[in-house]
Amino acid sequence: MKQISVLILGLLLLPAISQAQQPASGRVRALKQRAETVVKQKNSFVVMVLTAYNIPYQVNDQGVVTRIQVRDQWQDVTAIEIVPLVDRETDSGAPSRIRGHQLYFFTVDGILDLFSDLTIH
Repeated sequence: MKQISVLILGLLLLPAISQAQQPASGRVRALKQRAETVVKQKNSFVVMVLTAYNIPYQVNDQGVVTRIQVRDQWQDVTAIEIVPLVDRETDSGAPSRIRGHQLYFFTVDGILDLFSDLTIH
């Protein structure tokens, strides 16, 4: 009889356990979508900056900059970092203002850096 009670209790709790796990998977899905959005924004920002400064570049199928031309030589890009440059906080407590971005292009031959006052959209 005790085994039947445990079985019935398990069957009654199964839908509740299943529903409790669904929000977690929904959060994971939302986080993945947000990550994809951030990567797309980063890639489009890098392309926008390179275009604005007339720097030749090549992208792959996903829109990632894979090569840039510097002094008539193509450099393979292995990674890109974007660092926002922020004005110091004022005594009034006003929020800091982003005044530009420093872009670092990592290549086999070294790191190329570029300052841009453009903003990320």
